[in-house]
Amino acid sequence: MTAETNLNASEQKVIRLNRPSVVVLCGPAACGKSTFAAQHFRPTQIISSDHARGLVCDDERDQRYQTQAFALVHFLIEQRLGLNRMCVVDSTALTVQARKNLLEIARRNRVPAVMLLFNIPLNVCIERDRKRERTVGQPTIEHQHHLFEQAKAGVKREGFDQVIELSDEELAQVRFEIVFRPVPRPATIDHRAEPRRFAPRPQQPPAEAAPPARNGHPPAAPSGKPSGEAA
Repeated sequence: MTAETNLNASEQKVIRLNRPSVVVLCGPAACGKSTFAAQHFRPTQIISSDHARGLVCDDERDQRYQTQAFALVHFLIEQRLGLNRMCVVDSTALTVQARKNLLEIARRNRVPAVMLLFNIPLNVCIERDRKRERTVGQPTIEHQHHLFEQAKAGVKREGFDQVIELSDEELAQVRFEIVFRPVPRPATIDHRAEPRRFAPRPQQPPAEAAPPARNGHPPAAPSGKPSGEAA
């Protein structure tokens, strides 16, 4: 079962997801991905590339450490899928390679991969960016929006189980239904140390008794000297 969408009489868009699955949020900066994710998913289910970047280099905006940040993102996805947890990946996902990496993780863990496309007009993204405390700037927004248009044209051929496009008007009308369909995993080994069981010490033969002293003198040592003298 993969994600499905239905539109009921009240115009509400219902998206059905499996747990576990990889849900990729794709769109330019300031298109509303993070706000949308926070409204519909638990904080622990959201794996944010910005947050990962902050964890590895103390600055979410520092683009020099993309490799390390996404290594952490991929690691967290793998760990959560191994426990049959939902993974909502909050990144721009604007390049083919970025999407391919996420798709491969989903395939390797035998879970559905769902793409949510945030089809928000460029002028809306620019205006939202201006109002944010940390802006990325209009040139960056324009460049990312161009990449998004390219991604939107070809993402349906990349192998995702479901590609769902969301307009700005639909963001407030979406409701998710999540169905738990666990993937069988190999039994884990309990690495907790077992109590040590000590075998009884083998019985030692009794020590030979020293011969009794003669005339009040200690017995002679093998060298012929009394045992109390130094060699």
